Amino acid sequence: MPKNNTTKKSPRTGKTVRPELSKYAEYIRAKANQLLQVMGTSPLNPEELDDETLFELDPIGIIAESFGQILEYLKNTNRELTIAKDQLQAIFNATGVGISIIDKDFKIINCNERQRDLLVDKTVGDIRGRYCYEVYCNKESPGLDCPAIDTMATGRSVVIRDVEKKGNYFQIITSPFKDSEGNIIGAIEVLLNINEKKKTQELYHRAEKLMALGQLSAGIAHELNTPLGCILGYARLMLKDKGLDERQLERLSVIVEQAKRGSAIIKGLLSFARQTASTSKEIELKEHDIKEVILGVLKMLGSEIDKREIEVVTELKDMPPIKIDRRQIEQVLINLILNAIQAIDKKGRIEIRTGSSGGFLKIEIQDNGPGIREDIKDKIFDPFFTTKPVGQGTGLGLSICAGVISEYKGTITADNIEKGGALFTITLPILS
Repeated sequence: MPKNNTTKKSPRTGKTVRPELSKYAEYIRAKANQLLQVMGTSPLNPEELDDETLFELDPIGIIAESFGQILEYLKNTNRELTIAKDQLQAIFNATGVGISIIDKDFKIINCNERQRDLLVDKTVGDIRGRYCYEVYCNKESPGLDCPAIDTMATGRSVVIRDVEKKGNYFQIITSPFKDSEGNIIGAIEVLLNINEKKKTQELYHRAEKLMALGQLSAGIAHELNTPLGCILGYARLMLKDKGLDERQLERLSVIVEQAKRGSAIIKGLLSFARQTASTSKEIELKEHDIKEVILGVLKMLGSEIDKREIEVVTELKDMPPIKIDRRQIEQVLINLILNAIQAIDKKGRIEIRTGSSGGFLKIEIQDNGPGIREDIKDKIFDPFFTTKPVGQGTGLGLSICAGVISEYKGTITADNIEKGGALFTITLPILS
């Protein structure tokens, strides 16, 4: 069978193109057009670009070179995007608030390090893809008070100002998380730790309450003091009557004993009232070395400490002087150390430390007693609150301490220690 020797001529030069080259040119044109289509460019037209010219231009080589340039550009762009992503992640993690992004199924898309520190247990690994209510709230389903529900349903931001989670207080703000078309696909939760703000508010409310109770106590104490003094005086006079029988003497002794107890309560009320309504004329402010004050108090309480066989360990640093009424601060220290002694009862240990931080002197009084029950820890500075048996305490000691320290623009706090015992911390401003 004769071979097909059909030849083609170049429309541009009129030259004859061999059949095998013509097929090769068609192949090159087809592949080049595929690449051009991928690039979004118009295909090669045979009338505009004949086979001979096609060989001369080498379009595949040109396209390959272009792809090489595009690949290099993509690599540079990807590198820049990676750097930008790392920068955004660093900012995301460095913010002082917790941030979490969740989808409409309440699954965690991402969260920053601060959020993990605030709400995620240290033993938990990657939380992405897990339900936020399980990880953050230890719940089996989102609660009705969850702000993300309202945000995803309405598209509005929601603010909850006071939420307790895992032993801390937070302010929570949720905002809608939207895609490029504006559709809500989840929520962004911002978590702000307000523990310090909460403590400040509590101290302020406590000071207001102490002030009001101080005024009330002063009025009551003055009204009761006179008649109680008369009862006690006449009862003592009657006890001197030798004509009384044993039963009458016993009843008079009870009257005297209870009158004394009432007098002690009134004395506590008056002391409480003076602390909450003191003025600069009533107190004597002088510069004192707190180390010397503490050692003086320990000397006063020495017999009680020795009697109960309690070990007292001091770590008292040399500190700048503070401007105080020595009697007031001694009263505070005596109350706290006596509380520690009574909590230990016998053969325990009390540690007293001093230090400074941010312009404030710090005094720590720590014991190895039973500690403070969690359900009463927020109440121990309230006036008249006591855990002691009836007749053994008025519940004014710690409230007086709080009132005194508040007058000096300081703070007093109580905490439990992991190994057992209680820790009371006092802060007082240092003289500049």
